[in-house]
Amino acid sequence: MAPTIKELSVHYDPINESNTFASGDIVEGRAVLEVTKEIKVDSLFVKFTGDAHVHWTEGSGDDETTYSDHERYFKIKQYFIQDSSKRGQVEKNTTLISGEIYGQTVKPGCHVFPFRFQLPQKNMPPSFKACHGWVKYSLEVKLNRPWKMASTKSTELTFVLRNDGTNDHLLQPQVGTKDKKLKFFASGKTSITATTEKSGYMQGEQIKVFVDIDNSSSRDVKLKYSLKQHQTFIAGKSTNRGYKDIVKETKDCIPSGEKKKVTIDLKLPPDMDVTIENCRIIKVEYELKIYLDVRFASDPEIKFPLVILPFVQQLAPWQGPPGGFQPNLFLPPAPGGLPPAPAGLPPAPAAGLYPCLFNPENANPPHPVFDLNQGSSLKGEAEDFLKY
Repeated sequence: MAPTIKELSVHYDPINESNTFASGDIVEGRAVLEVTKEIKVDSLFVKFTGDAHVHWTEGSGDDETTYSDHERYFKIKQYFIQDSSKRGQVEKNTTLISGEIYGQTVKPGCHVFPFRFQLPQKNMPPSFKACHGWVKYSLEVKLNRPWKMASTKSTELTFVLRNDGTNDHLLQPQVGTKDKKLKFFASGKTSITATTEKSGYMQGEQIKVFVDIDNSSSRDVKLKYSLKQHQTFIAGKSTNRGYKDIVKETKDCIPSGEKKKVTIDLKLPPDMDVTIENCRIIKVEYELKIYLDVRFASDPEIKFPLVILPFVQQLAPWQGPPGGFQPNLFLPPAPGGLPPAPAGLPPAPAAGLYPCLFNPENANPPHPVFDLNQGSSLKGEAEDFLKY
């Protein structure tokens, strides 16, 4: 026997080549419901949410403790079918978008329900996923029928911060110098000076570091560098910190008594996570370290905080606030897409979403640190807080 619900799905339309969205953007799409026979429906709606969540455990057995927290940025609903007795009711912590309300009897066939939302013009963190937490922006369609289990389908979209090029403080160069005097089984000293062109870089960009080395010691030394990602997950007063090596390389050997100038060229991965400092429960920061490997001695090292920005891309045209369209229940959208938006442009989102992205005091936290390169699994998505 063929199932009554042949298809329930939700789809959105990309607005740029990288398929990303930013604050204030319009998200258009459609929910599809295909049924093999006539059904009665209590409600059918699309929900658009933005959330951050953290979850981890420490200890084992009777001593095991679970830590979790979440942060909600928005929840928007648009009903296609709603119980007439509930229409116009306010839903807690939910923005309701008015649209066409259809009858509660759905005929056999494929039915397409267009929707249109606008992302809040707020300073929200970008999409992110790691072993102990995530930031998600999801579209979900939910079908409720009398005396039946609810049916849901969802999809995620990628949210990024707007990089409008106005973060002037990230264009300033960084300079550091470190000297090391050798004492045990050696003599003389080594010194290293490193300069970066700026402190903010886009995904996929090339980083250049100019290094001057003076090896006035009796030992050969090696120039090394690394780029490390620091992740911090916060649940109340508890904190879980970890790191991941993005790059770790050995560059040159500088013989005893020699001086050398070296240029480090470091290509950033185009898909690396951007810096996150605007989330209460998740932080993502980067540290570039340039150092000299000296045998039988502590290494002189220079550390620079780096801010990773989203790649600048062509932004979608402003389309006006949601609402004001007349969807066709039984036909798919026309080749030109969904109906045009109403006149009127919303204000542009605030510029400069990276006000102070790295706290040097947190560069060397005294708390235990886990290595994300070793891998770990997130125990339970714990999405029970996503109430309807």
